Amino acid sequence: MTTLGLSDNALRVLEARYLRRDSQRRTIETPEQLFQRVAWAVADAADGRVLAGEGLERPWPQASLTKLMLALVVLDAVEEGSCSLGDPVAISRRAQGMGGSQVFLRAGEVFSLEELMRAALVESANDAAMAVAEHVAGSAEAFVARMNRKARHLGMEDTVYASVHGLPPAPGLPDNVSSCRDLIRLARAAIGRPQILAWTALVETPFRGGSLRLHNKNRLVGRVPGVDGLKTGFTRRAGFNLVATASEDGRRLIVVVLGAPDPRVRDAFAVGKFAEFLRLEARGPLAPAAGDLGG
Repeated sequence: MTTLGLSDNALRVLEARYLRRDSQRRTIETPEQLFQRVAWAVADAADGRVLAGEGLERPWPQASLTKLMLALVVLDAVEEGSCSLGDPVAISRRAQGMGGSQVFLRAGEVFSLEELMRAALVESANDAAMAVAEHVAGSAEAFVARMNRKARHLGMEDTVYASVHGLPPAPGLPDNVSSCRDLIRLARAAIGRPQILAWTALVETPFRGGSLRLHNKNRLVGRVPGVDGLKTGFTRRAGFNLVATASEDGRRLIVVVLGAPDPRVRDAFAVGKFAEFLRLEARGPLAPAAGDLGG
């Protein structure tokens, strides 16, 4: 392991694909230098205390980490009684038109709110996120307003939401932005909702009556003992993001990685931090995660 906690395999990925070389093919950038552009944090979930990290307040595009706030706002609405996870949700044309990670919803189809939440959090489906937001708040715009109010309530001072899914915005429009410190606050709130952990701990889940199997974009779930959530995210601007949590012997930690250059490097880095602070190790090599936009 290097000082970054990366395995030899992760280092080979870095060296082969990302480290700059001179005309004689000699490496002129170290992994540590490359990771200076990556923000990360390790925090105690019990009190939010940061145990280690770099770039804690650096604003960064969230990509599909956005869907953790989607889940919090939905469960707030469920608790208030304005909707139920059993509600039938009719798919709109706007939801059908979402790009990136999706479950290919068609306008006029009907799914339960709970089914769509599993699709949004496990498969990172942007079409499901849009359908959920429209059902709960009447429109995506009204739902975004709720997300921003929730962020302020949680003390997320570096965070702004402009969409319900985290897809790249159109030119000239704002992106969903947050920071490691704020995402620790968001993760702690999500961990406090057992339903969110139940969704994000699923390795896979059926959809469309079992005709489709959705696989968790968080490759640490099911491969690293103790890891039971939460969410990944990717866009070209954001790079590969992760908010993960794991528990061992009654202690729970949160690891945040923002802007990693590769999903394998991101995951190996997170595993290294869990190994360092919780003594957790992966069961064999981590499978590469898909790089679907918003995923």
